[in-house]
Amino acid sequence: MHVEKIWYPEALTDGRMPLGIWHGGKLAPLDALGELVEVASEDQKVIWSISLDEPAELDLVILYPYDVLESGILPEALEVQVRNNSEKDFHTVMTWETPMRGTKQEVPLILNCHGISASEVRIVGSKACQVGRSFVQGLSEIEIWSNHQNISAGRAVNIVVGDDERDTASLTNGFTSERAIISVGSWLNQLHDRWRVEREIKTLQPMQNQMAAESELNATWGSAMMLGLTFLIPVFIVERRRLISRNQIDQLRKRIASDLHDDIGSNLGSISLIARTARKDLVRLHGPDEVAEDLGEMESIARESSLAMRDIVWLLERKQDSIGDLVHRMRETAGRMLREIDYSIECDSNKIASKLSLDAKRHLFLFYKEAIHNVIKHSGATSASIRLWDDGDKLALEVVDNGIGLPMVKENGKESLKKVRKLDERARILDGSIVFASSLDAGTRVLLTVKRSLLIAATTNK
Repeated sequence: MHVEKIWYPEALTDGRMPLGIWHGGKLAPLDALGELVEVASEDQKVIWSISLDEPAELDLVILYPYDVLESGILPEALEVQVRNNSEKDFHTVMTWETPMRGTKQEVPLILNCHGISASEVRIVGSKACQVGRSFVQGLSEIEIWSNHQNISAGRAVNIVVGDDERDTASLTNGFTSERAIISVGSWLNQLHDRWRVEREIKTLQPMQNQMAAESELNATWGSAMMLGLTFLIPVFIVERRRLISRNQIDQLRKRIASDLHDDIGSNLGSISLIARTARKDLVRLHGPDEVAEDLGEMESIARESSLAMRDIVWLLERKQDSIGDLVHRMRETAGRMLREIDYSIECDSNKIASKLSLDAKRHLFLFYKEAIHNVIKHSGATSASIRLWDDGDKLALEVVDNGIGLPMVKENGKESLKKVRKLDERARILDGSIVFASSLDAGTRVLLTVKRSLLIAATTNK
């Protein structure tokens, strides 16, 4: 397929544009997400068994990881065992152990069976994965392939954990493997985004050439400057002390960010895991619906808190403080928050290499996050567009949706649009101007413009 300026045949094989995305975090029925089992110790075994009725020559066994708080969970070590109807005992045909303990599994585990004949297959998880202080083993789906067919689809899976034994159909319902493909409309939006990125790369090429030329010029004058530096030794000593102090502050920021990510992140993951497991147990045991709803809300709060913590860690990172880094983070946040609606992000700024001050970076990102939060929670929109561009000596950020618009209020006898307090406060802190335009037919448009000189970090702060 060839679309002028957007798509070309080479893009089909260059590996840069995904044609589908992992189902990750999307709300799904409780009986469709797979099975997560909490065990008492790291070495306690969990057995998943599937009866095939008749012997079949097995080609592949594919195991999909269970998704918890954006981390895939598989047993750290497992065995595949088989037997035929005429055999009394199972025998092991292959073993697997993760090469890096404690890492999350993002892709399915594919095991080659080499045509082994079997009428019953079981997966024995012999080593659990540790999440916080808990040990768990989990799978979201099991596929057994024979003669190019998934012969396990729809079959019951028997799960044995110690003295507990039960059957489930959630591991063979096809939800994880078959619903990972995105819609055509979202895919076309990704193609448009790719075209925008490639256009930005072409825009940056002259800047790269200019920087290379300046580097050569600096090398030429380097020897002359060395003589001048002899008279600047006192200044160098003072500057060195300032840099040492700044490095100590940077180390403190990194330590705080690391503590937030490791300690608090692990605790939030444990809370989410416990809430999800308890909610499934309540549903399975027909417990009170109110308690299940409370546990679901607890899981949602833990997930949102974990994502907010990631944003705080990013804001503390000094190395990611350019306009380009901000745009990249905006794309990641939109992909996470706006996955239920169609959206597009465009950046037409030629100054994306410019460094932002810490306060400007923080307030710009929080303004953007609050704006798209309002789109999700209040607008009822089905599509949204975000745009960042240069407006003379200003930087402009626009968020537009096709929702129900802002409500009208009366002030001094006249009707006017209701202001969004948090967005007004962010605009005032940035010393910028904000414009709201809204109607029931056209949705809402929020436009923030700020002088670039107020955003860019001073040389002494770099």
